[in-house]
Amino acid sequence: MVESRKLDCSGLVCPMPVAKTKRQLLEMKSGDILEVTGDYGEAGENIKRYVNKHGDEILDFKIEGENFYLKIKKA
Repeated sequence: MVESRKLDCSGLVCPMPVAKTKRQLLEMKSGDILEVTGDYGEAGENIKRYVNKHGDEILDFKIEGENFYLKIKKA
């Protein structure tokens, strides 16, 4: 069974959004989905780099102004 989680990183600046995303992913099982949102666009880019480096999959990534949205599938 695939679990889906949401993580709101609004109001946080780096490195907190990356750290919180990492913590969530470590708690998840393979195939689970994590949706991460926030209002600091650079954090979205940093999370994307972290995810790609650690082998998880970016299913969707958007930046609109300073807001970002990521949908990540745990490897």
